[in-house]
Amino acid sequence: MLDNFGTLGIFVAVAIVFPLLLIGLPLVFRYTGIIPQHPNSVKQDIYESGMKPFKGAWTQFNFHYYTFAILFVVMDVMSVFLFPWAANFIGLESSEQIWALLSVVVFVAILLVGFVYAWRKKALEWK
Repeated sequence: MLDNFGTLGIFVAVAIVFPLLLIGLPLVFRYTGIIPQHPNSVKQDIYESGMKPFKGAWTQFNFHYYTFAILFVVMDVMSVFLFPWAANFIGLESSEQIWALLSVVVFVAILLVGFVYAWRKKALEWK
């Protein structure tokens, strides 16, 4: 039983030390001079897609950009979950395959309900 707590202790220690290293090392490198800092006006200039920006930072965007971005992320997450599921589906026993198939059908049905909702609200039409 103590072996399980030792493993848990190692995971907790790594979970605490690793983020602290990721935050602390750049700060140490910056203040020790390992990372050079020679600021000038060219380096401090705003740069966007190969040219200087011609509008301010607080311009309004069409909400369709956000809708398409969210739908892209949803479909991308769906593919990330479905590929490992499909790879392991063959190795399951017949009783496990039924539950696995049912769970993925529910998952895809929930995503399709959201997709149909967006379609009916005409959120996918570009005006």
